[in-house]
Amino acid sequence: MSITSTVVHRAESRFIEAADVLRPFVGCFWIITAERGAMIRVVPDGSTAISVQLQDESSGWVLRGPLVRPQERRFSSPATLIGVRLRPGVAYLVSGMAADAMLGRRVRLIGPAFDALAAEGCLSRTPQQNIDVLQRFLIERLADAAVHRVVATALDAIQRRRGCFRVTDVAAECGVSERHLNRMMRTWIGYGPKRFGRVVRFQETLKEMEHAPALSGAALASETGYFDQAHLILDMTRLAGDTPGHVASRSVADFYKTRCDGPL
Repeated sequence: MSITSTVVHRAESRFIEAADVLRPFVGCFWIITAERGAMIRVVPDGSTAISVQLQDESSGWVLRGPLVRPQERRFSSPATLIGVRLRPGVAYLVSGMAADAMLGRRVRLIGPAFDALAAEGCLSRTPQQNIDVLQRFLIERLADAAVHRVVATALDAIQRRRGCFRVTDVAAECGVSERHLNRMMRTWIGYGPKRFGRVVRFQETLKEMEHAPALSGAALASETGYFDQAHLILDMTRLAGDTPGHVASRSVADFYKTRCDGPL
């Protein structure tokens, strides 16, 4: 699934590749420099993120849970944000918190398990030093870790089918019941298979809009597995926060600018 999930206005993004050992778990590290009046909109893509805002003295490292609708942040003063996007399932490995308990939430990473992040304080470090601290923390935290086999198999199956599938078939491929699969995915990913499939199909639609901008709404709906154009419009409005026409004319280009690597 592509990292097509962030629109930024009046802000600059810089990406730093993760260490090889972390690439199965994360996308790129990023530094966002926002002007006064900047806006950042993140749409659902199955991922989570760890970040910190350097100018906020009360701020610490925050884990943003999986999204079910667009999440927007506006800045009344200049700000610098540091962070990394975690691949589906990794937030559970890092925090030990069930992913469905943090849907749409921002959770402060505090306590002994996260002392390495808090040491010396974020404000005393440069952006690159904060990234180095975060990367070392993740390398240590994720050593010998892995997303559960059932969940990893389900993620692969759903993404191969571009979000269009029968839960029965995916459960059979995973060797578990539908009920067990739903429970496992909610714990690890935050979504059951149906909702995750909806997010995958939405992301596939954004990708198709980028690669084939001349497609009509009806053709786009047919190509990406929606029942009809009305179904496409409803899903796009809920997940992107805008109509397909507006997303195609403006937002897809902005999403592309904030893509730092290949499949998530």
